[in-house]
Amino acid sequence: MPATSALKPARPACLLAGLLASAACAQTTEPAGNIHAPQESRSFISRISGLFDFDLPTIDPPGTVKLTLHPHVGDLVRRDYLRMDTGFRWAINDHLEISPEAAVYFNHGLGDENGGYGIGEARLGAKYIVRRWPDPDMETSFSLNIQVPTGRPPVDLTDGLNHFAPEFLVQHRASRNPKLTTFAGAGLDFVSQSNAAGTPGRNQPLDDSMNFTAGAIYDLGQLKWTLSATYATTALLGEETEHFFYLQPNVLWYVPGRFTFNSKTRWLLGLGLRASWGPDGSEISFKNRVRAEITFRQVMENIRTRVQKPGDKP
Repeated sequence: MPATSALKPARPACLLAGLLASAACAQTTEPAGNIHAPQESRSFISRISGLFDFDLPTIDPPGTVKLTLHPHVGDLVRRDYLRMDTGFRWAINDHLEISPEAAVYFNHGLGDENGGYGIGEARLGAKYIVRRWPDPDMETSFSLNIQVPTGRPPVDLTDGLNHFAPEFLVQHRASRNPKLTTFAGAGLDFVSQSNAAGTPGRNQPLDDSMNFTAGAIYDLGQLKWTLSATYATTALLGEETEHFFYLQPNVLWYVPGRFTFNSKTRWLLGLGLRASWGPDGSEISFKNRVRAEITFRQVMENIRTRVQKPGDKP
């Protein structure tokens, strides 16, 4: 693999400006004064790092802030420290969402060595949604995700690279089968070497690359099946041309409240299989995720419930 080149500031800035300009132009294609009724209330899948790495053109009601916690429970047996991805997702309005996140790690005390503690990686995501474009039956999202290793994390916590990744994705919901959603998109990933040592994954581009994705979601309510196929290449952008292929089926279960003692926290359990082909050969690996999610207004409701005395009027 070639050494990663320094990220050229002008190139990503120009591409980001182009994406934002495209989104703005697309949004003006709707007739002036045409006010759409709110979309049907329907659960959706947000980006789940390592399991569903896509930003679908869906968004919470304006003003909603959702706190997320993602403990890597497998670290209890595989590492001397536990990783905890924590952050929030804020729907600023009907079209714009931001999602800052940090990868926190700390010693869990079950290993032979002290894994230390700290923040290993900082992430920032932003998503802009254009509804009814490029077709009235479609929706499009333009997103930007930035990942930067911080401090001196364990060498196997990050890949040691800074990532600047703009992308777009188009979604279509089948009218004849409302449970089926298909999506497709493309993106860029500009990388540069950070000051932190890291361990890149197998069949991972270590140079600037472009990627193309297609997939589908079959929504059964609490249970959702997903399938995605991705082709990535360093052609045109990297110093050396390499090609990568990924295929990933997943199943996601939004745990019903009756199994969580009617807790306000929404729990998600995910299980997936990832097959990859590239310069490092072929590989099949299994992924699992546990995520807790709670909206800010639910936090406030819990606080008010606890401090309110019996007999007080709400």
